[in-house]
Amino acid sequence: MRGLLQPRQLRPSTYGLHRVEPQIGHVATGRPRHREATYTRIRIYCAKGLRTCRKCHGSCRSGCYPQEPMGTAQRKMVPREHGAYAELLFPIVTVFLGGSPTTATWLLAVGAIACFLANEPLLVLFGQRGNRTKREESDRAKRALLIFLLLASGTGIAGLLLTTTVVQYAVGVPLLLGVALVMLAIQGLERSMVGEVLAAATLSSIAIPLGLSAGLGATSTLAVALIWLVTSLLGTAVIRLTVARTKARTDEDLSLARLKRVLLVLVCLAVIAVGVAAPYGSRAGLWVLAAAVPVAVVVLVMAVLEPTARRLRLMGWSLVAANLCSLIAVVTTLKMIQNFDAVEPTLPFPMF
Repeated sequence: MRGLLQPRQLRPSTYGLHRVEPQIGHVATGRPRHREATYTRIRIYCAKGLRTCRKCHGSCRSGCYPQEPMGTAQRKMVPREHGAYAELLFPIVTVFLGGSPTTATWLLAVGAIACFLANEPLLVLFGQRGNRTKREESDRAKRALLIFLLLASGTGIAGLLLTTTVVQYAVGVPLLLGVALVMLAIQGLERSMVGEVLAAATLSSIAIPLGLSAGLGATSTLAVALIWLVTSLLGTAVIRLTVARTKARTDEDLSLARLKRVLLVLVCLAVIAVGVAAPYGSRAGLWVLAAAVPVAVVVLVMAVLEPTARRLRLMGWSLVAANLCSLIAVVTTLKMIQNFDAVEPTLPFPMF
């Protein structure tokens, strides 16, 4: 059997072996001696003709190994932050379900999504995803950035031409915040506290021009943007608190984590109080603030229970479920506000 072994420089990589034949060639793992025995067994099977090797089709009776290097998967030129997708889509879906979207609303929404997708290739070109990624994926990043920018500019300009002057001025709010966010991201500060707060403000502010173009009132539009800003900040705060508490090693770090936990609990209680009192207000547009209560309750429970970092996936899905409840509450309230004449004014909770 030793005579059947190939020289070391001709053997396949010990990290992985291409599948030579079904039920014969598999990934070889374990100790080096075990891997060599696996290679030898595959070679003997091919040499004896017990199975026809799919690489040489049985023409190489002395044994065969695939020598070509394993390929590497191409990087997807889309943002990798899953939470950012929720921060982007929830305000857009709220406006489309709660308002009366026009052609301009659709065009502006497509432009906003294209600007969001252009963030990843821009970071790749500026080296924020690593020098190797910049060197190997720069061409694909340039093409993706060009496509997203052309789509964003085309749909954005068309949407601005079809909408009113008020909406045209309102588009400047997410644009200015987006420029500031890009400047932070280029410097590698998008994951800092300031960067995440600015990202939440940018993505939630998209609801302002979309809501105005969809026929929502100014008060309702600002309330929708405020709701998703608050919910995004609460979710980000509880995740960062969990990670910080897990990484704490000194008493000072633990004390700081406890202080942040107390502040988060107080903020959640304040949000719940405002949400409960909002339906009793005189301005109907502020009723939608009550929709922030589900997320505030979930974050409050997480802050009290103090889950470990191993529960981050469960925490993320819990926040998604709470955001869905808030979405249903916001849309229902917006529909009731539009038909306010048919709703009893003294109803304490108009969304139920």
